[in-house]
Amino acid sequence: MHRLWRTATTTSVVALLAVAAACAPMPSGPTTTTTTTVLTGTAPVVGSFTTPVASAVAPALVPFAWNVADPQGTPLTCSLDVDDDGDVEVTVPACQGTRSRNLTLGSTGPVVVRLTVTDGAESATATVALSVDPGPTETYDVVLRAQSTLSAEVQAAFDAAEARWESVLVAGVPAATVSIGANACGATNGALTGTVDDVVIDISTTAIDGAGGILARAGPCLVSSGDRLARFGVMEFDLADIGGLLAANTLAAVIVHEMGHVLGIGTLWDQTPAGQLLAGGGSTDPRYTGPRGVAEWSTLGRSGTVPVEATGGPGTADSHWRETVFGNELMTGFLSPGTNPLSRLSIASLADLGYRVDVGAADAYSLPGGSLLSALRSPAVELRSELLGPIGTV
Repeated sequence: MHRLWRTATTTSVVALLAVAAACAPMPSGPTTTTTTTVLTGTAPVVGSFTTPVASAVAPALVPFAWNVADPQGTPLTCSLDVDDDGDVEVTVPACQGTRSRNLTLGSTGPVVVRLTVTDGAESATATVALSVDPGPTETYDVVLRAQSTLSAEVQAAFDAAEARWESVLVAGVPAATVSIGANACGATNGALTGTVDDVVIDISTTAIDGAGGILARAGPCLVSSGDRLARFGVMEFDLADIGGLLAANTLAAVIVHEMGHVLGIGTLWDQTPAGQLLAGGGSTDPRYTGPRGVAEWSTLGRSGTVPVEATGGPGTADSHWRETVFGNELMTGFLSPGTNPLSRLSIASLADLGYRVDVGAADAYSLPGGSLLSALRSPAVELRSELLGPIGTV
């Protein structure tokens, strides 16, 4: 990283800077090139501007992180310009310190993203270059196979959950050849031999342990040996709890939640080709570290990594967002009264796993606080699920 300083503007210095900028090589990977545009001792300083990826597949959700400061302590505003064309896609007020944001890159080819930091009078810029390759044109397809007789209401809730996740996942994954026997996944599943594109989920209702105990068993059963994403999964609900969920009008939300676990939220955080996405599992302060999820956490106004649930049973801790922080967000381990929105954070976490997603499909969500968080938490009910991990690869 190079930073040039001056104390007065002269024609010769400006010309020298222009030549230096024109001759500078284009970064070939996730590197940082910083150029201050007003170079005085009071200008903002870009300490770093990075992305963890050198290339991506369209449509790509790409995280960008920066650390900026102002020598005078003046509040800073940051803007992100994709393709360095003068059109600002994201503006972040009060952006000093360490922050991150996700950008959706749809066009293919070389991409330069420019960060501009200003204190209102002076500014600094930095650029990051990467390439975006063409992605699959097929959409993502969830195939549900009923392994028990389902009422019309229950089937409709499963169908709605399928449609919800298909609106989030915008591109298919490579087809896989699957061969598995009946009831091999730790829950009710049928035998399957053949090609799966993109995921098959066996669904059922059955007697588990009576009302108020284990609500459901769910998770990915077989994952790809390449991308480590689910190709076959199961969702099994306790018949004794279905009536109560229907009466409370919460069955649809619970099924969307459990299907999120089949896709990998909380169940594949240790299975990604890039490594662990969970730090401190089993401790009193587990944290989610995936860069796209962290960027959405930053967008919510927080810093650092994302708090993960540390309480509850083995199906709750280490696999959900922390209830005391996120309140009624759908992928906490507790069901809140009223709405339970699916946030950009949950969708971005799927991109960290390797899916191509549309964060614009998220529900409106903001972090609850104070009396609102207390009001949401007091009647919240733990979703007592038995989360199943993969038993093999395809």
